[in-house]
Amino acid sequence: MKIQKSRKVLLVSDGKRGHEHQTRGVVDKLGNVTVRQFDIAMSTPYYLFLIFVSMLARRLRFNNAQILFWLQRVTQTRMETLIKYEPDVIISAGSLTHPVTYLLGKLWKCPTVICMRPSLLSPRDFGLVVAPRHDARKCRGDNVLYTMGATSHISEAFIFAEAVALRQSLRGEAPRPVGLLVGGNSAMNYITRDMASELCQEVLLACEENGLDLLATTSRRTPPDAEQVFARELAEHDRCPYLLLASQSDANPVPGIIGLCDVVVVTEDSVSMVSEIISGGKAAVVVQVGRRKKRNKFITLYEDLNRENYITYTTIDKLNPALVAAMNRKDNTHKALDESAKVAGEIERRFFSGSGGSGVKK
Repeated sequence: MKIQKSRKVLLVSDGKRGHEHQTRGVVDKLGNVTVRQFDIAMSTPYYLFLIFVSMLARRLRFNNAQILFWLQRVTQTRMETLIKYEPDVIISAGSLTHPVTYLLGKLWKCPTVICMRPSLLSPRDFGLVVAPRHDARKCRGDNVLYTMGATSHISEAFIFAEAVALRQSLRGEAPRPVGLLVGGNSAMNYITRDMASELCQEVLLACEENGLDLLATTSRRTPPDAEQVFARELAEHDRCPYLLLASQSDANPVPGIIGLCDVVVVTEDSVSMVSEIISGGKAAVVVQVGRRKKRNKFITLYEDLNRENYITYTTIDKLNPALVAAMNRKDNTHKALDESAKVAGEIERRFFSGSGGSGVKK
């Protein structure tokens, strides 16, 4: 019996939790792989310098020593160790990783996959670009794969294990829990103190009237004054047996909350958390918050997801009935959105020979 050689995957990480979840989600769906992570950190000027070098590399041929010299500035990894890895494919997410991914692809002459639309480089610079459908106008090409939501590492087994661990931290039994995932300020959205207060009132009213328990967490983007509202309103409330403030802990309770709850309320600023909820096959009630523009690309995404019954899209003042309706659905099974499997399948098709072979298509 012939034993197939394991394929080697290199993940380029900028240290952001959401970006790591996207790449890990894809890797989890790839079969027969070994994974190594390459952590990077760089200043904006050096990022722009690497973008410039990448553009030059389209026309000029740099040797390996030059590429290694430039890249050793952005990592703690010993480059002489990394050079021996020679991956079969490089996967990354986040704009900071794009020039590094491109140059490493040049170094090893291997396929590259980025889980985000490139902002300064071209989609043609990479083997495969995974772009959300709402970016279709700005990101086109035969090597672009469009997804409804972000790729995610969420799986049934993972959220079950996280749910078991999180249950130990609850105050009480919480027989009918609902989740609340609060994001914060972003390029598209913002959350004020008043919005936080109204959000608390609506979700607590639904809990009190329907015998529900609330499992809540904020994010690192939640404004301090808004987070203070959640701390004041939820921390000691009888209907809230669990609250984690991101400013006070590095723990990530999101997978556990998704695992314990059939319905999870999430603010619209966090596409990644929405993707995690629906990837876990749970009902997401996405709440509109402050918008810096009347329309943006994420509104179109949520309207599409709402139309296809992946989410319920609502305003804060209508959250109570939307949450109750989601909890009282007779059919509590929700259509899971597995974009990670879709991307992994495309990587297999494009870059690996056969259905599970070990060769790379050059």
